[in-house]
Amino acid sequence: FGISPKDTLAIAQELYINGLISYPRTSSNQLPITINYKKILTALTKYNDLAKILLQGNLKPNNGMKKDPAHPAIYPSGVPSKLSGNYSKIYDLIVKRFFATFSQPAKRETVTIELEVKKEPFIAQGTRTIEQGWHKFYQPYIKLKEEEFPNVKQNDKLKIKKINLYEKETQPPKRYNPASIINELSKKKLGTKSTRAAIIDALYQRYYVKDTPIQATDLGIKIVSTLEKYCPQILD
Repeated sequence: FGISPKDTLAIAQELYINGLISYPRTSSNQLPITINYKKILTALTKYNDLAKILLQGNLKPNNGMKKDPAHPAIYPSGVPSKLSGNYSKIYDLIVKRFFATFSQPAKRETVTIELEVKKEPFIAQGTRTIEQGWHKFYQPYIKLKEEEFPNVKQNDKLKIKKINLYEKETQPPKRYNPASIINELSKKKLGTKSTRAAIIDALYQRYYVKDTPIQATDLGIKIVSTLEKYCPQILD
């Protein structure tokens, strides 16, 4: 949604205070079996009819690998009478993620066609969804390309309609944005789930960085150069 990490956390905190989601400052992506999911989904039928489909199945969550001894993964804990703007967007994302957690696996099929053009090998590859599974419950947040190829068999000859010649150069890695740099901080275990958004916000407020994707300012670069010279242990 393009919402800054700081604002996202503030919105999630407000949703939590109003009893609409569980505690948001967690790094877990696991839901314990001790929670009454049937009660939550029954309440969510007022929000979205997809909850009715899930109530007919086995309410066992598909958990990820990350654990947090203090708090489970974020889940919806109430149904709002009215939400608007970014509050509505973030709440809906949490609900759809929760729905997807209890749904069936999706199935995707990849077709690879190996071609030979004047003794040079070429490969064409496409993937399509053949069983929606959890994709149905995670709409509109699932973004996957659907590519369907014609039926071909070995030794088929294909007519060349057009040849395009492209000249490209190796591209540098993408710059960080506020969300991806927080993910990197998490991987390196720098800061905490409560402070990472504030750390990034402080970089902007002090004008050490600017824009999205993030770019270091002259001031930020000079601060680092000075610290490297006089306080290298701080940057270690």
